[in-house]
Amino acid sequence: MDWEPGLSIWKQIEKQLLTDIADGVFSPGDKMPTEMELVRRFGVNRHTVRRAIAALVDTNVVRVEQGRGAFVQEQILDYPLGAKTRFSQIVSGRHRLPDKRLVSSEVLKATATVAQCLDVKLGTRVIELFSVSEADGVPLAVATSYLPAARFDGIVEIFIETKSLTEAFKRFGIDDYTRKTTRISAALPSSRVASLLKQAKNRPVISTESIDVDSAGVPIEFGVTAFSSDRVQLIVE
Repeated sequence: MDWEPGLSIWKQIEKQLLTDIADGVFSPGDKMPTEMELVRRFGVNRHTVRRAIAALVDTNVVRVEQGRGAFVQEQILDYPLGAKTRFSQIVSGRHRLPDKRLVSSEVLKATATVAQCLDVKLGTRVIELFSVSEADGVPLAVATSYLPAARFDGIVEIFIETKSLTEAFKRFGIDDYTRKTTRISAALPSSRVASLLKQAKNRPVISTESIDVDSAGVPIEFGVTAFSSDRVQLIVE
């Protein structure tokens, strides 16, 4: 590479990597070359490469995951939380392709927390749906949904077919529902959640606990969702 006189070498490396990203050599979510690969490419020392990468991190173009390397930052999705939060509509409205995949399902006895949120007795049978939500094939969130089993018998198969709880609820005569409450916090993901989100365990997630109710105010879902903090920005409406 021919160096430009008067401009720091690390800055020129930063500019070249920015050009690579802009030209699509590295796409959002792609892993960047390792330090040693960049050292060999540009014929410089590791300190110079690290400074160039640090500059890209400072401008939120690249993120570094401990033990995994540097990655091109994905497009951050603005995700509004309101009375009618619908994943598919939000993602489609941002001109991205939504998808929701069921990972597992189980019928359980409601714990104290689940029972309180669904306004049912402790030990009542509930359906647990564990799913991954994606946009353009990139995982954005991992969700655990708890539903009263007596009311939603057969919803697992419908959810697999429709890939949408909103559409599944319609099969049970619930054409509309609203968000009653949402609690927001930050946490480190479990190994399973980190794997499904395709991120490192030391990267925090935005955790939400929510209760959805039907038109009569009866709880129909208690949901616990882990959003990728690198890809989603929650907006409270």
